[in-house]
Amino acid sequence: MKRPLTGRAFLFWLLGAFGVVFAVNGIFVAEAIGTFRGGDEQNPYLQGIDYNHTLARRAEQAALGWRATIGEQDHRILVTLQSRDGSPVRGEILQGELHHPSDANLDRAIAFRAIAPGLYAAEMKDAKPGAWDVVVRAADAKKPFEASRRLWLR
Repeated sequence: MKRPLTGRAFLFWLLGAFGVVFAVNGIFVAEAIGTFRGGDEQNPYLQGIDYNHTLARRAEQAALGWRATIGEQDHRILVTLQSRDGSPVRGEILQGELHHPSDANLDRAIAFRAIAPGLYAAEMKDAKPGAWDVVVRAADAKKPFEASRRLWLR
């Protein structure tokens, strides 16, 4: 025998359904707040003020005319550096950083060494497989060179 759906029963079903939705949302909110580490930049205001300096450095780099190709092979990050006319840029000291896109705790500095004219390598045997942002800079602060690329390390 079926009981008829009364207004009181409908109210309890409705409140129960919304209660489940609110409970699940509460769990998701608590989990999100508990795992969020905060902003990506320590001082975003100062970074914004310094943006004109960034634009000036990019203009200097464009005038320098260097081109870089960044790749990965055999647990090494390879950087090919060429001048405006396509000849290899020799004798530079390159510094770099590996940035993990989702966990800043995994970020690390990397050092490049020249292995051929215009070809520089950094060993990465201990890096976790996955996506990484590679940033390469000339160690000489007077040379405004910086290049970056997202790589998939195996």
